[in-house]
Amino acid sequence: MTDLPDEPGPEVISRISALVDAGNDAFLRGEFPAAHALFDQAVEAATRYGRTLDLRIQALANRASTADRMGDHPAAIASFHEALDLCDRLAALVATDPATVTVLRASVLVNLAQALTRTGELDEAHTVLERTRALVGGAERGPDTADLLIGCLVALTAITIEREQWARAHELAAESLDVVLRHRPELAGRPLLNLSAIHLATGRPELAEDFAHQAIAAFEASDTPAGLAEAQQSLAQMYLRSGRPALAEPLLTACQTYFERTGMGHQSGIGLDLLGLLAALRGDPAGANTLYVRAIARFEESGAVVAAAEVRVRLAAVLHAEGRYEESEAQLALALTAFATSGLGPRCAQTDFYHATLLEHRLSGPPDRYGPPGPPGRYGPPGGSSPDPVLLGRAVGLAVPAALAIDAVRFTLADGGQRERWNRTFAEPAMRLAFRLATRAGAAELVAELIESRCAGTPLLDGSSATAGPAGPAEDPDGGPTVGAPFPEPPDFLGPLSFPGTDRDTGEEKDAFRLGAALAGVAASAGLRVSPPPRLALNRTGAVALAPYIAQAEARYGGRIRDDRVVPTW
Repeated sequence: MTDLPDEPGPEVISRISALVDAGNDAFLRGEFPAAHALFDQAVEAATRYGRTLDLRIQALANRASTADRMGDHPAAIASFHEALDLCDRLAALVATDPATVTVLRASVLVNLAQALTRTGELDEAHTVLERTRALVGGAERGPDTADLLIGCLVALTAITIEREQWARAHELAAESLDVVLRHRPELAGRPLLNLSAIHLATGRPELAEDFAHQAIAAFEASDTPAGLAEAQQSLAQMYLRSGRPALAEPLLTACQTYFERTGMGHQSGIGLDLLGLLAALRGDPAGANTLYVRAIARFEESGAVVAAAEVRVRLAAVLHAEGRYEESEAQLALALTAFATSGLGPRCAQTDFYHATLLEHRLSGPPDRYGPPGPPGRYGPPGGSSPDPVLLGRAVGLAVPAALAIDAVRFTLADGGQRERWNRTFAEPAMRLAFRLATRAGAAELVAELIESRCAGTPLLDGSSATAGPAGPAEDPDGGPTVGAPFPEPPDFLGPLSFPGTDRDTGEEKDAFRLGAALAGVAASAGLRVSPPPRLALNRTGAVALAPYIAQAEARYGGRIRDDRVVPTW
């Protein structure tokens, strides 16, 4: 075969462009293996020439995005980095329009950040997005830069969701919805689905369902089958969480069939996880175990270590219910390592809380394990029972710092309604567990300090002011995780819910999704900003209530658990 010339003819450029266009069409139809093959051909064809760098970059970036959707995140990241190197070469060419290079580079960076988020490299992903925002901010405004801004906002939202920075996540999701409605209303599904995830995670399930249904409508209107399937999967998760498995099952089954057929490895892993939870809730531990193990394997093959860790927490619940305690704890330890490595302190706290819940369940044991019940003692377990003191000590050591960290999240939320919901849905169950375990251990001083801590109140931040607007709706179910159930559901860990965009302009009117913007505005209405409660001095010697537990929580999970101020309790 003879070498091809360095300067390609028009027919060669036309052929490479046609391959890229065909790959884009296949991607938008959800035919990811076919799209990957077409982009691969385009990359190979463009590599033969020195004057087709722009086409080669497009093909490489599109191939990487396709690999990311198929769950091959390491391959996607490698291709994105190769595309960035080619952007540097393209920029060095005298005849190259700088604006063209800026758009290409920013597009690659946005998609690279999404892949890095999947693999838990959140700090690097955030750095990449900040670099992208700087590029987009300095570029001339136009359709391309609007698309890049949307992609950047969606990717930043995904990172803040992953880090459970809920106030910031809501701000970014609402901002991205506003930008989408002004520039690309056909892409409304992505920010709507992110808003759904945020409200589900912060205890507003009915509003989360509203956003999910709007996201489904948006993806249907824009003819985006992959996004539609992912939105339906998210809705099924809400049905599971709210105790409606009969509604969840057909959606999960249909979505899983689609994801398996189209090669969407990451989403099929999520589907296996949710099908495992469905089996567990129906009392099928063997089926749940099998599905969870398959989901973990799929995520780990693709480098999605955080998603795999989330499934390990649920697998631990099944193993615990079968009495396989050592295996259960091994799964929790692996999950904690993954969360800590990715800097996900809030998830570490949730996992420790759930671990303590399982230990409490284990301490209770079968009804006859500790002999007949007797009259309750002042602090310890009922008379006649004698739980393992080492196990009980571990449970207390996990539950108290975790409860403090979970409680501290509410002080980062935007308004009083959100804080009240977080307190009722998440913080109160965690604190109740800490109280129960401390009481059972006979730790009178700890119980007293927990009571003092809960009575401290919620101070206002200096200079805060109310923001006009109605209070957010308060339609939330009661209670948190069920303690002692055969298959207690672990904290609901929500990963990023974002999709690559579509270049199709279907011409839908912007009014189709105005309701989403209105709901986002209502949900964002703020009350008085607050700071964490102060540290409480127990006596004149300066001893601070819960000092070792606060220090442990701040060291283990990061963030600020208590304000620096110290106030006396006498």
